[in-house]
Amino acid sequence: MENREQLIQEIEQVPDDLVQPVLDFLHRLKAVRQNHPLAKFAGILSDAEAEELQRTIATDCRQADVNEW
Repeated sequence: MENREQLIQEIEQVPDDLVQPVLDFLHRLKAVRQNHPLAKFAGILSDAEAEELQRTIATDCRQADVNEW
């Protein structure tokens, strides 16, 4: 299932009193993304490139040498 399909399915099950706050949140996200200085970089990686980058970060960047200090 794609993320969009899952989101739609989740929204369809949200109680009525939560629909407006969810909609407000989506509008805020959209506004921030359009005005954010890094927004021009959103979506420039393919899914495969993004996964590779995430693996590299998890493998190489999250390692702490407790004896280093």
